[in-house]
Amino acid sequence: MKANEHVEYIFIDESGDLGQYGSKYFTIVALTTHDVTSLSRIMKRLRERKLKKKMKELPEIKANNSNAQIRGFVLMKINASDCSISAVVIPKSKIKTDFFDRKEMLYNYLCGILFEQISLNADIVDITIDKKHSNRILMEDFNQYIESKITGRRGDIKVVIRHLESHASNVLQVVDFVAWAVNRKFTFDDPTYYDMVKSKIKNSGKEEILQ
Repeated sequence: MKANEHVEYIFIDESGDLGQYGSKYFTIVALTTHDVTSLSRIMKRLRERKLKKKMKELPEIKANNSNAQIRGFVLMKINASDCSISAVVIPKSKIKTDFFDRKEMLYNYLCGILFEQISLNADIVDITIDKKHSNRILMEDFNQYIESKITGRRGDIKVVIRHLESHASNVLQVVDFVAWAVNRKFTFDDPTYYDMVKSKIKNSGKEEILQ
């Protein structure tokens, strides 16, 4: 990377599932930032200040398994950070049945919709996504599809894509809390946690996304 190049870091995680049954909604969230260090420190401070000794030893902290105090701590820290959030929320009842048999293609397509919502103002886009599988061909298919979506809008932009296990990235764990909060708003009509980061969310809504 050259000294004068502008880099945007994008972290992607989801909530819900792409099975025909199970969750009512599937949500994908992208968090964009220039300050990865501050976001990473959220989970470090959580472990130091809020977690009991047994929980500190866990390799990963998930919103779904956390209490209200932990969720509030993480989400309010996100709200105070330098970041922006985009979200795709899909009612699974709107998905054609045969797509459930092609989950990888469906996931790529939904991520493509997500990237249409993200402003691309950098020379380099550095994307980290929660690693869903170890199949290299599927990862390469994802990379090529997303890169084509980005360069189709801006041909001069450089795209870097990393697939990481969420326990290996503090920022992916942070994004898990956002995805959980957005999905909960629609699934249970409960905006309590969503409202904590609402000011950071640039788009979110079933009707808006499905147009």
